[in-house]
Amino acid sequence: MKNYSVLILLAFGLACTPDSNCIEAPELEEADKVSVNIERLEEELFSLSSVQEVEFFITSHPVMADEFLGRQQYPSDSILAMELYKRIKNPYVDTLYNETIAAYGDFSDLQQEFEEAFSYIKHYYPSFVAPQIKTMITGFGSSEMYVGKDQIIIGLEYYLGKGAKYQPPGVPQYILPRYDKAYIVPAVMLLYANNFLKEDPSDQTMLADMIYYGKKFYFAKQMMPCAPDSLLVWYSGQELIDVEENKDVIWYHFLNNELLYNTNHFDKQKYMDERPNVAEIGEKCPGRVGSWVGWDITNTYMKNNPSVSLQELMANPSAKDILTKSKYKVF
Repeated sequence: MKNYSVLILLAFGLACTPDSNCIEAPELEEADKVSVNIERLEEELFSLSSVQEVEFFITSHPVMADEFLGRQQYPSDSILAMELYKRIKNPYVDTLYNETIAAYGDFSDLQQEFEEAFSYIKHYYPSFVAPQIKTMITGFGSSEMYVGKDQIIIGLEYYLGKGAKYQPPGVPQYILPRYDKAYIVPAVMLLYANNFLKEDPSDQTMLADMIYYGKKFYFAKQMMPCAPDSLLVWYSGQELIDVEENKDVIWYHFLNNELLYNTNHFDKQKYMDERPNVAEIGEKCPGRVGSWVGWDITNTYMKNNPSVSLQELMANPSAKDILTKSKYKVF
């Protein structure tokens, strides 16, 4: 048997190589093609010249007001409108607005990414109707993204990258690299997967959580077949190398500690939630490692069951069934 305590200390520190890119993808037909228009709410907002116009703007965009402006925290829309009007006329917020517009240009690259991803969704789910896509800048720092079935709103100021003057408030340093333009569409695909994913609400095991995220990652990769894995799983290239090369260590830890069918909330948090590292496995084992293992199991399941379609995977609520039929082995 391997000396895993030694492996844990030594193995997490390998030379970095590029993370995987394109997977085999179906050829999109004309019927699959989806066109996207991005509605620029920030342009409308920053052009307003009175509190009354801002109040009308708020009532015209109720989802945005609820999700991005904290509408429920104000006694009335008129009071919220006064606060928002002062904010957009603040020279610091105006600087943020100009910096954001300069960073995004004409939005053609973002539009193209959305169109391709939505076209793949339509290929797999022909009844799919693309949601409205809207962008917003508020300076409120209240929300980065809203993803609903019919509407998606993106808080642009959250995705300006490391060199921007404005940094998202309250975000830990190790998470900041994800707040970049390249992560927007992958993040939307991960969230949008919920519209097609079925769960067993009675299954509260860690395995169920692992497969839940594994299916989301798998779905997003099919919709963005050439997106780097790092953009989907939110690991750096080095972290991807580390977990791949050390998945025997990780899997042994899950089995040896009987974690798969553990339902304790605090135990699950250690392996599923955001953390700089999972010290229980190793100092260089990245947080959310349970989600990555779930993705690896899901990939193995689909590889070993080629007759199973994406739609069937997403509709299968049994995490145990997916694990069993994956024949997942790393030793």
